[in-house]
Amino acid sequence: MTFPYEDKFRIYCKQQKKLADSTISLACSSISTFWDYYSGSLDATEANVENVTTGDIRNFLDSLENKLHMKSNTVNKYLSHIKMYFVFLNEYGYIITYPLLTLRGNRFNRKQNYVIGWENYLSELIQIKNIHPETIKMMAAIACGFKPKEIMILHVNELLAKVKENDVREYIQNHTNFANNDNPYLFARRDGKHYASDFNINQKIAPDRSIVGMPLTTHKLRMSYVYSVLSNSKLTEADYIEKLHLSMKTLNYYRKNMTLYVETSKFELKK
Repeated sequence: MTFPYEDKFRIYCKQQKKLADSTISLACSSISTFWDYYSGSLDATEANVENVTTGDIRNFLDSLENKLHMKSNTVNKYLSHIKMYFVFLNEYGYIITYPLLTLRGNRFNRKQNYVIGWENYLSELIQIKNIHPETIKMMAAIACGFKPKEIMILHVNELLAKVKENDVREYIQNHTNFANNDNPYLFARRDGKHYASDFNINQKIAPDRSIVGMPLTTHKLRMSYVYSVLSNSKLTEADYIEKLHLSMKTLNYYRKNMTLYVETSKFELKK
């Protein structure tokens, strides 16, 4: 296979979409080109369909247009094929979040906007009356360098050991049910087990977007934290790798994105 689930995607195109073999082959060629671009820039552990963001696809399309000088209609064909692939992944449960909702042809906005510096305001955020405890827990875990997949199976004491602010640590303790386990999962279901994905958690924290003033999903928060760390010019390369838990290859990928495709704005606490 040249990209994840290619064999199942071909069956889907043939049986569900009733596409001709030539059309399927063309679509697979486009998706393979995208996957080579995406996975080739990342460490093997990071190259996963669940981790693909809107920005990754936007960057790929931009490279087709500006580096390979493809015409607009050709770029749109690539986008159409990639959309079909991610619809398939979403329908069959291989991914939870569909990353192409905001892309419309080649008129996409090439600059991705991320709010940075929010990790320094956790002590102030816990004082907001109506904020969900899950929001604080997620932001605290991201701010400690944990990745979205790691957070799904993260025990609360692992997080508490890394949280530096005493008041934030106390807040997390006060909003955790220790009745049946002295070290429960940070995000536990009623039966005490962890969630299989971040879907339910994202639904709980999404309403706090209006309070915090920035997108609140696990992957959006992770990316904003990545670019927040990379914006700190006082840190060394070793510091970046330690804080972000990334390989050198993946670190360079995000550095490149930050130079070419990313705009950042400083977090401001709403009064």
